[in-house]
Amino acid sequence: MKKLALWLAMASAVFAQTKEPKNQAEFEVASVRLALDDGSHDIDGDKAFYKIHNLTLKRLIAQAWEIDETAIFGGPSWLNSDGYDITARIPHAETPQTSEQLHQMLQSLLVDRFHLAIHRESRQTSGYALLLAKRGSKMEPAKPDGKGSESRGSNSHLSATNVTMEGFAKRLSRNRDIAKPVVDRTGLKGGFNFALDWTPQSIEPARDSSPDVSPAIFAALQEQLGLRLESAKVPVLAVVIDRVDKPDLDQ
Repeated sequence: MKKLALWLAMASAVFAQTKEPKNQAEFEVASVRLALDDGSHDIDGDKAFYKIHNLTLKRLIAQAWEIDETAIFGGPSWLNSDGYDITARIPHAETPQTSEQLHQMLQSLLVDRFHLAIHRESRQTSGYALLLAKRGSKMEPAKPDGKGSESRGSNSHLSATNVTMEGFAKRLSRNRDIAKPVVDRTGLKGGFNFALDWTPQSIEPARDSSPDVSPAIFAALQEQLGLRLESAKVPVLAVVIDRVDKPDLDQ
């Protein structure tokens, strides 16, 4: 019995010193540089490389964990000001990588190069509920043909094919004129086809502007889609930053 107790004690000590297995989804090599702020912000990739241009660390975290920037809490001020260029080599280039694998690789890179440490927790925060307007939806229900969904947009136009209201709410959360998390409370099921045009708040319409000028996004939602946004406390699965450092930059 004494030998068994001693063996158990030794095994427990070894187990306590064992580190959590390293995430195997990693880029082979990556360069990180400060970006020249030319006004563009891009993510691009092929089978061999994953390229990022002029994204802040906050946007990189949002991309890696597939959340809205409004659900990221803590961290220094430069988190949302310094832009980075990243070029990373994807392992096993002959095998296409899934979006989940690429997100895991980006997570590993942020941990390795920025010493990022986070934890996840549920929080209630100020946001918007996406609701039906009084006269109901003006959107076209999509045919369930299994072709998937697609949304394309700029800073003043969005076209959507077979997009659910849950997906649309997430898209609205990233709109600069809204800048808060949006949750779907329309009760609408399935996908919809629609187009939305609005005038960004950063552009002030001229006093003698044409009546064809698009309204602000809050009014456009109601007029064009039969939807409205209402202020509400909404739940988010937040990323809380425990530690982060500026990276050692590549030449």
